[in-house]
Amino acid sequence: MALIQLASDSTSLVLNGTPIVDMIEGDFLDLTPVNALTSQTNSGNGGVNINKRVDGNVYDLIVRVQKFSQSDVFLNSATNQEIPVVFNGSAKEDFTRDGVAGAESYILENGSFTARPKNTKNNQDGNGAMEYTIRFRNVSRNI
Repeated sequence: MALIQLASDSTSLVLNGTPIVDMIEGDFLDLTPVNALTSQTNSGNGGVNINKRVDGNVYDLIVRVQKFSQSDVFLNSATNQEIPVVFNGSAKEDFTRDGVAGAESYILENGSFTARPKNTKNNQDGNGAMEYTIRFRNVSRNI
């Protein structure tokens, strides 16, 4: 499955109306599809039946933020709720093509934590970072 990486330096991530602003400098947000987009059933004589999977747009988002930052407090608070928090939002990465600025956006729908956060070290200066994984039911790309 193809991994989509969005540079944290040029990407804005918003979850439930809250900007996640404390991402690790020089890092990436990872969007990874969980399932295949289609399924195939092969038959004799070269026939094939191709169907779009209803779970084909499920993605895992991995975001790393500075430990003890406002973004870490927001995400950590959501992990500690008795009833799972459902996230909706977007990730927008700025780009320039032929001298014209643009933005590629991913709409993130109906997500929830799939694992406890990981305590990691970032590769720039060794400061503490927290890694959060959120699985979204639907992710769509807009350009």
